[in-house]
Amino acid sequence: MKRLVMLGAVGMFMAACLMHPLGANAEGMSAYQIVKKSEALMEQAKDSKSEMLMTLIDKKGNKRERKLLSYAKNYPDGAKKALLIFQSPADVKGTSFLVWSNEKKDDQQWLYLPALQRVRQVTSSSKGDSFMGSEFSFYDMGTRNLEKNTYKLLKEEAVDGQACYVIESIPKEAEFYSKVITWIRKENFLPAKMQFYDTKGAFLKEGTMTKIVTIKNINTPTHIEMRNAQNGRATILDLSNIQYDSGLSEDIFTQRYMQRGN
Repeated sequence: MKRLVMLGAVGMFMAACLMHPLGANAEGMSAYQIVKKSEALMEQAKDSKSEMLMTLIDKKGNKRERKLLSYAKNYPDGAKKALLIFQSPADVKGTSFLVWSNEKKDDQQWLYLPALQRVRQVTSSSKGDSFMGSEFSFYDMGTRNLEKNTYKLLKEEAVDGQACYVIESIPKEAEFYSKVITWIRKENFLPAKMQFYDTKGAFLKEGTMTKIVTIKNINTPTHIEMRNAQNGRATILDLSNIQYDSGLSEDIFTQRYMQRGN
């Protein structure tokens, strides 16, 4: 879809690419309408902030934890801005990641590394790289140009007992994924899981979103897992202290603020 956190981190992850008109399903909704409704429900808030625990799990099951702050802001014209700031451990403390997203343009992304004391822009060629050693790529952390994909409503299928629409997204030019398949819950139109296939067509990784809580009438996934089938690693994101519409300052979403590390 087009919003992950996430950024917030949720918003960016769920930014996977699903909006294009298709034939209607049995209930009279097209794939476009399904995804559009899902996105609208996820973007009701003007802004959000939260705390995040990122758990990195290697193929042997060893775990490392990182704590972050997440800020996100939606604009009336469809633009979005998000900032992640690493709080701990010491080796990543102060590292920050800024994204400016626009539906009609490629994302602008910047990474601040305290050890180098400089902000560097993430280039298009680097967006397939791992984001801070996680199973999310820089590409996953942004939004997509909707017209660069074709779409198909595959079927309806249950995930953990919940009926879902299953929608396939195929990019016209496969830069990082050859396709993405998303299961969207029929009950509340939140994504349940997503499967990503590499540019050779092989299954790469699967993301799931669970532990949904309602905050200001907004259904919010608070537990996100990305498990890589090819390298055996996984990344888990747990969100807490989520606040919507707190009136975040525009100054937060700047390179100057990213270097403050607070």
